[in-house]
Amino acid sequence: MNTGDELLLLATVPGRWRIRIRGEGRLGFALRAAELADLSLAGRITVGPRRIEVVDSRYIEDPRLREVLRRLATATPPPSLQGWLRRTPPSLTTAYLYRLRDRKAVRLRRWRDSGGRVRHRVTSVDLARRRALLARVDAVVRSDPATSAADRDVTLAVLAQAAGLASALYPGLRGRPARRRLAALTATDRLATTDRLAAHSGAAAAADEELAEALSTGMETLTTRLFDELGDIYSDLTTGGHGLSHDLNPGGWSDGGSGGMGHYGGGHGHGGGHGHDGGGGHGGGDGGGGGW
Repeated sequence: MNTGDELLLLATVPGRWRIRIRGEGRLGFALRAAELADLSLAGRITVGPRRIEVVDSRYIEDPRLREVLRRLATATPPPSLQGWLRRTPPSLTTAYLYRLRDRKAVRLRRWRDSGGRVRHRVTSVDLARRRALLARVDAVVRSDPATSAADRDVTLAVLAQAAGLASALYPGLRGRPARRRLAALTATDRLATTDRLAAHSGAAAAADEELAEALSTGMETLTTRLFDELGDIYSDLTTGGHGLSHDLNPGGWSDGGSGGMGHYGGGHGHGGGHGHDGGGGHGGGDGGGGGW
């Protein structure tokens, strides 16, 4: 699974009566940010002050990341980080939900409501996989400042906090200390990561030190920028700015349309619909003509 898959699985929270997806309108933007983080970790892109630059466009195994990389490589002009995140397709969460279904991490029920909209409900979730992800986030949250956590785990924790998932990961009064530590991670600890890594690399060769520090500093900077950009977007959501709201009801929700909207990057079958983010409709899906 990529970081987006992991983030959505963390957001899928079992309850007494039903499984709910937390994060509401925030989650899609965080999934989009996770894609950039994965491509950066893989050495495929750099995110500069003004634009996202593709530095290695060779084949990448994950089909969604492969399609995102292709779109970034062919975008004219190259997009900025802010522009790319703000153009998040409303159907992105649905696309990732079907990825989790394909990986047998969740089971889904879908139906059409009286208005013809296709609705989705998660009927089961792989609790063992979700607990394993939570353990990785927990290791970051509880880590000693003198040690360094894996970049991917730090990114997952930061994006979970940005998407408003703290109470889903650490619910109730008993989870309050962990929620505070998670908030502190995004507020201050991330700024100290470079110093910790530099101190830790003293035993390595000089050339290796320089490379490791450059890579770690670059990922640290990107994670911080992703968190800050998401904060700006979520601020706009709460104030009604920029028309960014995504239609996501955490109980039983739809992909936002009745006409079969295609997901970019290899989603499931959509006939006769239009594609988000420049992607056309795809055939050969879950059955049913013209939609989810």
